Parts: sequence; C-alpha cells; structure tokens
Amino acid sequence: MRALYIHADSMEFEVKDRTKVAEDIPDDLHNGKMDEVLVVFITVESEDEGKTAQVATEASKDILATRERIGAERVMLYPYAHLSSSLAKPKASIELLDLLKDMISSSGVEVVRAPFGWYKAFDVKCKGHPLSELSRDFKGKEERQAPKGKDVYFVLRTDGKEVSIEEYKGGSDCLRFMIDKEALGKEAPSSGEPEYLRLCKKFGIQWETMSDVGHMSLAPPGAMMFDLISDYSTEIVNNSGINVYNVKGTNMFSLDEPAVKEHADLFGDRLYSIDTGKKKFILRYAACHQQFAMIRNWNISYKQMPFGAFEVADSYRLEQSGETMLCFRTRRLNMPDFHVMCSAMPEAHEYFTLLDGRIYDEIENIGRDYDMLINFSSRKAFDDNRDMVRTLCEKHGKDALIHIYPEGINYYWTVNIEYHMLDQMNRPREIGTVQIDVGNAKRFNITYADEKGGRQYPIILHCAVIGSIERFMYALLDSAVRIEKTGVPGYLPTWITPDQVRLMPMSGDFVSAAEAIAAELRASGIRVSVDDTDSTVGKKVRKSKQDWCSYSAVIGESEVASGRLKVYVRSENNDAEMTAEELRSRIKDETHGYPVRPMYLPANLSKRCEF
Repeated sequence: MRALYIHADSMEFEVKDRTKVAEDIPDDLHNGKMDEVLVVFITVESEDEGKTAQVATEASKDILATRERIGAERVMLYPYAHLSSSLAKPKASIELLDLLKDMISSSGVEVVRAPFGWYKAFDVKCKGHPLSELSRDFKGKEERQAPKGKDVYFVLRTDGKEVSIEEYKGGSDCLRFMIDKEALGKEAPSSGEPEYLRLCKKFGIQWETMSDVGHMSLAPPGAMMFDLISDYSTEIVNNSGINVYNVKGTNMFSLDEPAVKEHADLFGDRLYSIDTGKKKFILRYAACHQQFAMIRNWNISYKQMPFGAFEVADSYRLEQSGETMLCFRTRRLNMPDFHVMCSAMPEAHEYFTLLDGRIYDEIENIGRDYDMLINFSSRKAFDDNRDMVRTLCEKHGKDALIHIYPEGINYYWTVNIEYHMLDQMNRPREIGTVQIDVGNAKRFNITYADEKGGRQYPIILHCAVIGSIERFMYALLDSAVRIEKTGVPGYLPTWITPDQVRLMPMSGDFVSAAEAIAAELRASGIRVSVDDTDSTVGKKVRKSKQDWCSYSAVIGESEVASGRLKVYVRSENNDAEMTAEELRSRIKDETHGYPVRPMYLPANLSKRCEF
C-alpha cells in the first residue's frame, strides 16, 4: 500500500460520477469536509491482497504516530489510484480501507473515509511546513518473533570438550581469524587490492558494467573454466553413492504461493523481485523452490529413500553493492544445489557425514584445507547433533567454531556447517556447505509413504559440495596466487587450464608439423593451441607463460627429426623431454576423472582477437 500524507488546514471533496468499480454509498457520503486534518491519499496494491490485516496494522500505527507528531486533529482516508500502477482488486481495496478506518477510529481519533471508485472533485489547503507532505510504502510485514538471549560462540575440540572463546588456545590460522570475525566482530585489516583480481583479468572474468551491480561476464577462457566447474560439480554429485534426480527449472516464483512467500520472508532484503503488473515474483536465491515444487508432486515410498535432487541453479541475492566481490560475492551466482531426502534423523546423520567427507575431499584435491563454522538453531539442536559433529571434528583432526543462535525462533534448519578456507588476504572464506532442514518438507507438503502406508515428512539435507561455481573458481585462483608466493610460477590444475598445451613453431616451415602433433593430442580430448603468428620464438615462449599454458613446446627441425619434444611444465617450472605420446599420456593421467571440453577460442593464435 502506498500513501501520501498532507497536513491540511482543510480538505473538502464532492462525489461526481461513479466508475465501473464504484462502491454503493449513502447520500451523506457524497460530500465531505474536515478542518485541521491529516489527509492520507491511499493506493492499495496487488501485493497487499491476502495480507490486508498486516498492512492495515502497519499503516494505522504510522498514521496515528504522524497525526500526533504534527498535531493534526483528524484523519481523512482518501482512495487515490494514481500512486502505483499495480492496483489491488476493488474488493481487497475496500476491505483494507474499511479495516484501516476501524483501527484508527478505535483509538479515539475522528476519521472519515472518502468513497472508493468514484470520480471526485477535491480542494485541499496544505499547511506547507516541513512535515506537511510525506510519502509512505507499507508492505504489511509480520512482526518477527523476538529472539531470547544472545548468540553463543565457543570452540568444540576434537576430544569433545567445549572451550570458551576467551580461553581457547591453538587452532589453525584460519580458525583464529574465524573466531575474530564471527565471534568477536573483528575483520582482518585490508592490505590493498586482492591479487586474484589480476588473474581474473587474465582469464577474462569481470563485472558487467551494463548490468546491475554484482553481475559477472566471462570471456572465453573464464567461460570455459566456469563450464568445466559446473560439469565437475554435477559429476561429484552423481558419483556420490546417492541416487540422484537431475532436474532443471525456472528461476522465478510467485509470492502468491504461501510456501514460497513463507520461505522467501526468511531472506528479507536480499531478495530480487519482479513486478509484472499483475503478479509479483521473486528470483530464486538457491534451487530450493524449484526442487521442492517438483518433489511435492512425486509419488515417493520409503523404498526410494534416501535420494537426491540436483541442479546447477542460477540464483540471485541482493547483496550490498559495497560488499560485492568478483567471483566470491555476487548478486547473480550459480549454485550446484544438492538436496537429499532422508527418512529419519539417523539416516540424515549418515548422509550428512558422507557429504562432509566429499566436501573435504574436493578442497584437498586443489591443495587446500577447511576449518568449520558450525551453526545451530538452538542449544537443543546442538545437544541433538553433538555426537555427530564431534565425530566429524575427530575425523578431520580439527577443532570447530560453534555458533548457537538465540533461542525463541523456530528456524527451518537445525545444524549448518560452513566450510572456510583462509585466502591470500588472511580472510576466512566460506566455500562448501551442508545443512539439516526439518521444516521445508512440511512447508512445501513433501511426503513419502512409510512401511505402513502412512504419510511422513522427510528430513532434507542441503549441500553445495564445492560451493557456488563462482566461489570454487575463486578458490582455484586464490590457490594459484598462493603458489606464486612460494617463488615459482602460479598454475591451475591441468583439467581446467584453458590452453593445456601450446605448440610454438620456430618458423612458418614448421607450422604443419605443429598442427599434426596438435591433431594427435586433440584426438584424446586435450586442448591444444598453436602459435602460428610471425612473432619471434622468444616472444612466443613469453606469451605461452603469460597465458598460463600447462605445457608448452617449441617445434623445430630437431623436434621433427627426433620425435622428442622439450616441454616446459608450468607446475614444475622446468623443462622435460618427452614424445608427443608421453605428453598425451601424462595429461590424461592428470585429468582422469575430470570433465573435458573443447577450446572456447580459435586454436590458432593468428586467428584470435585480443580481449
């Protein structure tokens, strides 16, 4: 509901003609006048339908408070359809206006409501002081249940002992920085521009300036990396040992759906919304809505439990513009969202532990490590899940930072683990996550038939094994920067390097020989580029290093004659002699189990544009 307040010496109206939606009114309401009045011009909007009580309550409190603040003696409610293009149905508008009038009247204030749906002439004499003209936009948000108490933080050691933040000693650098940030509210001091941004520029990863804040664009190298990570996230889930349903869906959901609205309200100001004029939609912030909307219609038996649903879902979160961070914190992200339906809590704990293991495996595969921030919705949730999380701490040899939310709020989840790595700027960065959800099955009416034919609500695990596609890309780039800090060239894993092999003919005479070797390697799914430009060999070598090629070799007379290549191996910062077949075999071993995609750029450098 939108409103315009006018503090007036007087307000007078006269009914002229009725519109097709006009309400029936008695003769004494064809004219009206009030002196020393707060006039409230009101447009009831389509989004107010279904929550008139909340909107009227919110608006009446503000109108009464404003009347008292400015010293107006009376209130006139004046229907006015020109403050919004998204109008509620007449019945809902009249209902809200009547309710608003009753609420104001019940407080002892004289109030008049002008007729709805009539053409009216009016004369208003605005007082003209600084508070005489005010605008309002009422959403009718329900008052949230106030939490009881404060957030509680402590460290759970691998031996199961709970240690206060003040008494805790030891732990990794990452855990110490997590304690400072999460429990003590202290950020690590800024140390200039993050170095990974240099690599973003190199691979064509940047902000799209023609879009909203926080939206990325990817040139061919970055686009290839993105798609390979997306492919890999899908392979991880489908090889998890859990039966998986791979799905695809929309990114837009109607707030008219109670389950959608209730779930969306948990995310507050972080929602993107779209108003079509007839309905209001939200853009999803994860794959939850789509997967739950599908699964609620499935015929599920206990015999199929557990099972998972998976989608790499484009998701939207209205992050603060000053907090966006290339690859790490974006407004449009792509979440490889995996939801596992479990029949009971013991089964949920079993598969929660399985997913935790996969999350650790994947970060270790890129040479990094995690520390855990484990959130609980209540102390009871901690007590109920304590044995499981202590076992995880023991398994990983890691103490964990525990965060227990204030009591008194009925969260849909019980335990959520955020897996943090320490980046090059000494800041903990959440990448992977897993969570136990005990509320959304009921909210979306997802059920399964138990052994006796009864209907039961499953427990749902939410998991992003490698985090969002963008965040895993961030982890790879940050890892490359860390490698550079050791005094050797940084490098990416071979499976994701845009140019896995660069062949450099010494002159035009050897281009055909380089092309023949390239064709042989490409037949095995290896990405090979050929520098067939007129540059000198020295410039070609420098270019291959600037492009972060995993392997590069000059092709000249001796290589053609002997069949042996002197290959620069970037990960070793050294040259190694090998045949083309040995190079092929080495790359296939390194990339085994990882996805394969062809080049997103012309293979010949002479045909490539600069970007």
